[in-house]
Amino acid sequence: MRANLHHLFNPESIAVIGASAHRGKIGYELLNNIITFGYKGKIYPVNIRAGEVDSILGLKPFQSLEDIPGPVDLALITIPAQYVADAMRDCIKKEVKACVVITSGFSETENIKGEQELVDIAESGSMVLLGPNVFGVVYTPVNLNASFGPTHLLAGKIAFITQSGALGISLMDWTIAERIGLSSVVSVGNKADIDDDDLLEYFAQDTYTRAIAIYMEGIKNGRRFMNLAEKIVLQKPLIVIKSGRSQKGAKAAASHTGSLAGVDNVFTSAFKQVGVLRAKTTREAFDWARIFHLEKPKGDNVVIITNGGGAGVMATDEAEENNLHLLDDYSYLEDVFKDCVPPFGSTRNPIDLTGQTGEEGYKIALRAALQEERIHCIVVIYCEAPLTDPSQVATFIIKEVEAQRSKKPVVVAFIGGTRSEDAINMLNEHGIPTYPEPERAMDALGAFYRWVHFIESEKKEKPPETLTLPAKEIESIIDNARREQRLQLLESEAKQILRLAGFDVPGFWMGSTKEECVRAAQKIGFPVVMKIVSEDIIHKTEVGGVRVGISSVDEVREAYTDIMTRVRKKYPDATIRGIIVCEMVEKGVETILGVSSDPQFGPVVMFGLGGIYVEVLKDVSFRVAPLSRRDAQEMVHEIKATPLLYGVRGGEKKDIAGLEDAIYRLGLLAAETPVIAEMDINPLMVLDKQKGCKVVDARITLQPKED
Repeated sequence: MRANLHHLFNPESIAVIGASAHRGKIGYELLNNIITFGYKGKIYPVNIRAGEVDSILGLKPFQSLEDIPGPVDLALITIPAQYVADAMRDCIKKEVKACVVITSGFSETENIKGEQELVDIAESGSMVLLGPNVFGVVYTPVNLNASFGPTHLLAGKIAFITQSGALGISLMDWTIAERIGLSSVVSVGNKADIDDDDLLEYFAQDTYTRAIAIYMEGIKNGRRFMNLAEKIVLQKPLIVIKSGRSQKGAKAAASHTGSLAGVDNVFTSAFKQVGVLRAKTTREAFDWARIFHLEKPKGDNVVIITNGGGAGVMATDEAEENNLHLLDDYSYLEDVFKDCVPPFGSTRNPIDLTGQTGEEGYKIALRAALQEERIHCIVVIYCEAPLTDPSQVATFIIKEVEAQRSKKPVVVAFIGGTRSEDAINMLNEHGIPTYPEPERAMDALGAFYRWVHFIESEKKEKPPETLTLPAKEIESIIDNARREQRLQLLESEAKQILRLAGFDVPGFWMGSTKEECVRAAQKIGFPVVMKIVSEDIIHKTEVGGVRVGISSVDEVREAYTDIMTRVRKKYPDATIRGIIVCEMVEKGVETILGVSSDPQFGPVVMFGLGGIYVEVLKDVSFRVAPLSRRDAQEMVHEIKATPLLYGVRGGEKKDIAGLEDAIYRLGLLAAETPVIAEMDINPLMVLDKQKGCKVVDARITLQPKED
């Protein structure tokens, strides 16, 4: 953790530079919040006109930091941008440990130089800098509300980091209305110095924080974020609302992978890879965060208890979408709940108590479920009825949950009007996550189980291995392309590298003349494939540069003439290296593997089925390299067309294990060969089970050489 970051959250003294006695001014709101929220340390208002007033909000003001008699741990700066640098220099002289620059007018307005000056000043005195362009910081364990957001927040176990000031302040108000307790709120603004990663390191070790939620617009270093997140999620869930789902990003005409790996796809895959839960909306993020103070369930068996059949059906649908396992041993459930359910109800899960059940019915059913070891998690859904009192139902739930010994997770949904709203608030205040819709309750529980299952699988997963690459041979191939000032490797060169990396590459031979191609075909054995070789021609089939199923010497000669004629007519100025003659691969399922270079995460691996699935449907999956064997398995099964690999209409199951190994191996190659900017293996032919996967065509683009 960074030195002095502790003082941002636990200062013994605070100076507000730009403190004001005028309501509505940011300097007033900051100071008022610090006082009103109950901060116990020393507070020093600083205002250049301090000599003109006796006090600001009841505190003695000072004209400068230098005038303050004691040390200052945290300085809050809210003065015009042109004066901020001088104020920070004063902070360094005063040996301030942490500084929050509320003021805007820096990089967000193209004032890059001014912002860098602030960073340089902070670094000169080992002072950490939050901002600029922020609304402040809140840390409820020490009653610190150094922000100009809402004054009174509920204390809790959720830390919220936000890059958006306006959204952050709005969500602070919303958490109050929703009875969501927070351990901290941090506005990161321009992230000139302190960024998400620094804060993650702090909250990872913070005993007052059980879950971390981030509103993120961008990220400085994707790799560092992933490394941190992977460690943190083993202890605490990390929820990210990532805005900006555009397809802007690294795109290259020569690569399917580059054109498909939009920014949003890479973020989603990177988050999933390290167990980060990505929420689509802020409401969803806080719905999830609310549940994570519960103890981890001891198994996957979920039981729903409800008085409304329709609500139970909606919850069941959402459970299926979230891969939740509803306990379905119906004879067992009958034994457990037969005394709780009327004859016209149901014990088949959802447990339908029916609308005629009173408050006592919920108490009896919940108590029965809490006592059963085979039931690992309980969802209680109450539909408000005229003859029942929601607050009484809530009271029974609270008593039963607090009386249980096993700390079994219980999640609740109350559907109804103002009476149900009051009951929801009561339950949430007692730490029982409660929602106004059954779908939201099940969705939150789904996120909870995804986190639990990630932890379980991560403990079993071995770290990625390393490839034993013949470095000199690979370097020789790349150096040859560099000497010729090429970034695009020839197909033969790309295949050589893949063969050296352990991929199954069928026999191939380069021929620069018709007779050389004949000899190559005879050496390989018929049938063969013939393809034009030119760094200037990326899509060979589009120019008539490919012939398949060639079965004789005469056909080789005819194909050579035909290919050369077509290509030269289409691209008269292209550099033609010759024709590559390749072994004909037996038919299987065509897939595509690829590598692209993401500006934030580095090499990214793609998988998809070939043809229409990648060209039109864009049915693909991604992971950041290197990836684990579990990642490779997940990539295969994430795409919609995966069933084709299992055989359709009597077809044989394909070598899925071999495919997963190829994806895993490509991730290792990409991570260990950073000189590769982009790569497509298209197609990689997946043969029948235990027959392997063969590289039919390959393309590699190198990174430009650094000066």
